[in-house]
Amino acid sequence: MPHSGGLWYLFGLIAHLYKPLARPRLIFLLAFVFPILGVLWWWGMLASASIEVLELAPQRYAYLTAQGAYSKLSTKRSEVAEALHQQGYAPRRSLTLIYDDPRTTPTEQRRARTGFVIAADTPIRAPLIADTIPARRVLVAKVRAHPLFAYGKAYAALLDYLEQHGESLRMPTLEFYDGSVLTVEMTLENSL
Repeated sequence: MPHSGGLWYLFGLIAHLYKPLARPRLIFLLAFVFPILGVLWWWGMLASASIEVLELAPQRYAYLTAQGAYSKLSTKRSEVAEALHQQGYAPRRSLTLIYDDPRTTPTEQRRARTGFVIAADTPIRAPLIADTIPARRVLVAKVRAHPLFAYGKAYAALLDYLEQHGESLRMPTLEFYDGSVLTVEMTLENSL
């Protein structure tokens, strides 16, 4: 007859079956190491980015410009979302167009656009600005992870791929973060 103690029963059963292992080590693994690894896996720390080359259609977007630390772009994106709501539109897919490489550009000189994809015929009023990203061929890095890990993993995969092919990072890059999936696009032609 199965015991209804759940997960702790299972841990006890494993500990009982593997008595040759030192019991304190097993308890430490079960109580601390495995849960921490589980959380890190859930957040995507153990995930790797995929790289592919795609041909993409034009996309129209509404945005605001920003200058300074890229870590503050979420505040500006919230302003865009609020302005879209005030104009009667629901924000769709968020995007960020990063103009300057943070490895070589001082924080106060970093420029970006942040906003949301909109329909091609959507009229936009101030303070928002509308623009269209043309059809283009891009190198795409995609990773499913918490933002804390996603940006580093995506850009690292992009830089590794470029290094293997004797190329370097070309700015601007376009970032989309949807449902815990970060997509970073680098245009292969100078069309942005």
